[in-house]
Amino acid sequence: MRFLTWNLRYDSLADTIPLTDSVSSLPASLPADESVSFYSSPHEVPWSTRRIDVAREVLFHAAVIVGFQEALVRQVGDLAQLLGNGFSWIGSGREDGGTTGEYEAIFYRNDLVQLDSWDTMWLSETPFTPSKFPGAGSTRTATYARMRMKDSGSSFTVVCTHWDEQSDPQRQLSASLLVRLGASSLPYGPVFVLGDFNSPSTGSDCTGYRIMTGLLPPVAVPSSFADRFPVRDTDAEFVFTDVAQVTPPLGRSGHHGTFTGFEEHAQMDLKRIDFVMAGGKGWEPLRYRVGENWHDNSAVASDHRPVFVDVILSSAN
Repeated sequence: MRFLTWNLRYDSLADTIPLTDSVSSLPASLPADESVSFYSSPHEVPWSTRRIDVAREVLFHAAVIVGFQEALVRQVGDLAQLLGNGFSWIGSGREDGGTTGEYEAIFYRNDLVQLDSWDTMWLSETPFTPSKFPGAGSTRTATYARMRMKDSGSSFTVVCTHWDEQSDPQRQLSASLLVRLGASSLPYGPVFVLGDFNSPSTGSDCTGYRIMTGLLPPVAVPSSFADRFPVRDTDAEFVFTDVAQVTPPLGRSGHHGTFTGFEEHAQMDLKRIDFVMAGGKGWEPLRYRVGENWHDNSAVASDHRPVFVDVILSSAN
């Protein structure tokens, strides 16, 4: 099964160009080589210019489950149309649990995957109501879903999340909440987390990553959260694995950095802050790839690159 996680960059340069205009304006043939100005536009462009390239990447690479971060309601709606009836999606706006603010949306192939249940939680001290962690730059959420493969019946949990870029304590709590959620979900099967952590694997702001992977202990989570997500004694030591780290070396490909910004290649402040994490039994890493967000004849699709992971799921768990 192929997972994809991608921070889309929110619709910061909003316009009113309808999706039908973007589709109808696509050229019928390739341009002549001499007419292409290669890598000519490193700067941010409106979502109406970027959305076709995003959909193309998802469709060409045949992702089964996609976690999009930072998507506003217009972006989610556009992608639902571009990806077609073969995909369904879940998610909520982070500001009110409705349609306001950024979504951490999960799209999935509905011919292959069955959705059993889903919900949104807030990565704060009050995780079940719309809220922001004190000192954080933004309201932060996670969308989580119980799913199963239609052919084999294998069940699993998927989480799509986006942590704060300013507050390290917020990232520590985010990681601790997800570790608790993951441990509680193990009876259902393996757990996969897709997201922009804003926390690299090393450096002064890596504590969220280190909690997820067991290199640091979790911080205390709210009692209401612990009550809703009880953990068996046998699962108390649960931690996640960074799938990129355990993928066979021949199966790792593409870029290293997942964040690029909107800059010329030589000026990019590259970081690996977008991850696919997995925990529990019943999965095996196969391939990992950091893909392209900037093709030579188009604008930058996002300030993050797409991250793909292929795993083999057990036929029973």
